[in-house]
Amino acid sequence: MNTKLRYAMIVGILLTAATAGTPVLAQTDTNELARLNQRVDQLEKRVQELSQLVAPLKAQQTADGRRQAFREKFDQKMTHDRAKYTRAQLAEAEQLYQVANQKWGTPEATASLEKMIKQYPDINRTGCAMLYIAQKSEGGKRAQYLQDCIDKYGDCYYGDGVQVGAYARFLLFQDYRSGGENNKADALVVELKTKYPDAIDHSGALLADAFKSGSK
Repeated sequence: MNTKLRYAMIVGILLTAATAGTPVLAQTDTNELARLNQRVDQLEKRVQELSQLVAPLKAQQTADGRRQAFREKFDQKMTHDRAKYTRAQLAEAEQLYQVANQKWGTPEATASLEKMIKQYPDINRTGCAMLYIAQKSEGGKRAQYLQDCIDKYGDCYYGDGVQVGAYARFLLFQDYRSGGENNKADALVVELKTKYPDAIDHSGALLADAFKSGSK
């Protein structure tokens, strides 16, 4: 076979191979793109799942941060009480308060807190005690206790950062709204939003957020 013929055969083979290979390469590219798209979909789904897991953790961290910030208020109030009462007196008051914590909802708990309010009317824990009694009362008596919390113990704090005056307003708002006294309820909403925008409940959630779902 002469050189020219051999050269022509080689060129022909290469052209045939190149022509035959074009659809194969195109198909390979299409399959690879499909696999990449599938992988992207899987990753996006995983990111969404992780976001759903992380969101509650972030919310909890935020709530914990709020409670910690208000915990300083509680500590300041307790320091102030130690300047007015002896350690033994404050220990007695705390014991009376803890009866309610341990026997929540019982007549014994209410009696213990009433004794505490009578003997130690001007300490931080007494504001919490008054709010407890208000929550266990009904009707006009409950409303009066809540108003006393606002007027007399508004700047008292629970150890978890809940402010007695703000939370009493929130509870009274709920009572007014459920009783159809919307003007009174709306006035309390304004007070909470303007005077206590950072006030929290016992979970650390903002009280103001309770009004974002449609309540004023």
